[in-house]
Amino acid sequence: MSTNNFLRAALGSFCCCVTLIAFSWGYQQGATTPGHVVKDPNTCLYVPGAGFSGFFYTIGHLQAAPELTGSDKTDYYCYSAGCLATTAALANITVYDVYDTALEIQGLWRSGGISQFQVVEEFVDYLITTGSQRTLNAEAVAKMHIITSTHSNADAWLPETSVRTPKNFIELKEMLLQSAWIPGMTGDDWASDGHVDGSFTSTSHPVCPSAVNLPKLSLTWESLEFYSNILFGLNMNKDQGERFWSAGVKRGLEVAQRKVLVQP
Repeated sequence: MSTNNFLRAALGSFCCCVTLIAFSWGYQQGATTPGHVVKDPNTCLYVPGAGFSGFFYTIGHLQAAPELTGSDKTDYYCYSAGCLATTAALANITVYDVYDTALEIQGLWRSGGISQFQVVEEFVDYLITTGSQRTLNAEAVAKMHIITSTHSNADAWLPETSVRTPKNFIELKEMLLQSAWIPGMTGDDWASDGHVDGSFTSTSHPVCPSAVNLPKLSLTWESLEFYSNILFGLNMNKDQGERFWSAGVKRGLEVAQRKVLVQP
């Protein structure tokens, strides 16, 4: 293995560990340590990232509870795969369309047609191109508030949270890629114009009264399968994707039913 490849692999492994630690701890703690104030807490929905498995889970969760994506007043605060799933849900892209495209991109990667660093961009291009032909428009894009991690303060030891709202499809693509940028894993450099995956600052994310709830981490096969595919899901198969999506649908239906029961 060449020196460059070794450093890249080492960097990727290190970032995997950091991201998993930040994600598993920060997702639980983030709601208690806000770094930003949302415009209107009553219309805020927090959509966390959870890699490959979380993408399918979140699509199921959002589409099973249509009030989460059907309200013109809802603002979506998301990062990483959570933003990709939100884009798909707002664009009304079916999970079956997503499966087919994901398998095509996976095939390109396996055959050497694209590198691992091009996988996310290929998928983002698909979401925006397909979405623009359906229900993804300027109004929908303006409802997305994309969270990234930055290090703009030279005196700061830790990265800071950045929340931006895209104005058009060009900015949407740029921010989606930056929010899912993990050095050595999805990105081939330390950062994308100073931005990296939003999970690195999850303890200072905006606080919303509603959120997409990810599966609890436990010693069950379902939990281990889900969390092991967050970062290492490039080889994930269709059956796994369907299981994650079904789990999200089940959770989304539970949320929708609970909202119905509490209505006066």
